[in-house]
Parts: sequence; C-alpha cells; structure tokens
Amino acid sequence: MFYQIKMGKGIGFNKSIGHHLKSEDIEKVFVLKDRSVSKNIIRLASEIDSTYFELAKQVIDYAIDTYGMVLMEHIYLGLTDHLSFAVKRNNEGILIQNFYTQTLKRFNPKEFQVGLYALQLVREGLQVELPEDEAGNIAFHFINAQTNSSNSIDNQKIFETVKGILDIVKYNFSILYDEDGIGYTRFVTHLRLFAQRLVNGSQDLYDYEDSFYTRVLESCPREYECVKKIGIFIKEKFDSKLSRQEEMYLAVHIHRILEEYAQRKKT
Repeated sequence: MFYQIKMGKGIGFNKSIGHHLKSEDIEKVFVLKDRSVSKNIIRLASEIDSTYFELAKQVIDYAIDTYGMVLMEHIYLGLTDHLSFAVKRNNEGILIQNFYTQTLKRFNPKEFQVGLYALQLVREGLQVELPEDEAGNIAFHFINAQTNSSNSIDNQKIFETVKGILDIVKYNFSILYDEDGIGYTRFVTHLRLFAQRLVNGSQDLYDYEDSFYTRVLESCPREYECVKKIGIFIKEKFDSKLSRQEEMYLAVHIHRILEEYAQRKKT
C-alpha cells in the first residue's frame, strides 16, 4: 500500500474531508510505503516551512540518481527536520563543530558530496551559508539510511543500542513514549546515527566545552543525570565514552521528550 502526501501553498486551508484538490494547487507529491513515516511527515509539516521538504526531496533525489543509493523512507523525515534545525541554529549564531568531517571525506566521499550538494541548495534557495561541517552531519543521514550499507549483525547492534538508550530514558523518568510524536521521532533518528558511529568505531572522543554546552548543562540538570546513565551503558557495551558534544545532544533530545510527555498529560 502506498501513501500520498500532497503539498502546496494553502492547499488544506478551509477545506473539508473529501474535497477534490485542483492539480494546479499541488506543488509536490510524496509517495511513501511506510505509514508511520507518512504520519510523522504530516506532523512535521505543521511545524516547519514546506521549503525544507522540497530541499530534502531534491537532495534525496540527487543521492539516488547520482550514486544509486537505496534509502529507507525515514530519511525524508530526518533530513527535512535536520535542514530546518540547521538553518535555525545558523540564524541564531549557534555553530556546532562536526569532528568527523575529515574522516567522512576520506571514507564516505559519496555521502559527503551529497551533504555538500545540500549546502549548495540551501545557499541558493534560502541565501543561508551553512558551514562545511554541516555537510558531514547531513552525510550521516545517508550513511544510516542506506539499506545495503550494513550487514545484519551491525543492524542488530544498532537496534539494541537504540532500544537500550530509549529504555534508560523511559525508566529513569517513568514515562511512556508517544511514538508518533515529533520529539520521539527526532530522538530515534539521532540515536540511530549515534549508534552507527559506535558500531563502526568512528566515534570521535575529542572533548570540548563552550558556552552553548554550559547553558544546556545548567538548564537541563535532570536530563544530564540521565545522560550519565547512558554513558555507563555505552561504556559497558562499547568500551567507549560520551563526548561532551554527544552529552549535549542527548540532553536536548531528552528535554524535548519530557516536554512532549508533560504536554500530553495536561490534555
């Protein structure tokens, strides 16, 4: 079964169920097999500008047409959200260095080139100049989404790592996840990328601290206590430690999960 998501300016405004759309009103059609991805794209569309969906689609098409990549559908959601958040961070003057850039250039040149193409589209379409490090962040999405890029053993390790971290957060705060929620989806997407770096042995342990890290640490003390438990889990499973950059990312994602949970309890 296929699911169609049709996009266009004002396409759903003041329309009732069963209304037939005019072809000239439809600017973009996403055809997907995964119902959960379709549902989350619809949720995400209510939060961000449709321009980012178009950018993500162009980048994904480029990866498929140029390099023959076979990609899982979750990349449409993860990449759209990533591009939106990257531009938002850039506009707010928040720059987060990617310490894997040189490694990606050497070992994943195709995926890195896709990341550079994404930066080009953002520059031309939005007049926003993202740093080259962002190409590396985008490349991770394509490394993780390729169905033929990892063997079954690695996929199982990635699954176990993601599940283990989700369980730590769930039991630490005694919460239930909204698996259709944007916060949960973003968290899982990040965990997949993080787990793949651990499994592939490409986790950079360069440690640093800046004002943004300090602000997050001060504003999310409960989340950081949970991150420490995640750090113990990673140490036991991979004999590795969390960098401060990763601690910061995890704390921010956990904070969003808790906000979503608190909001659901009020309704």
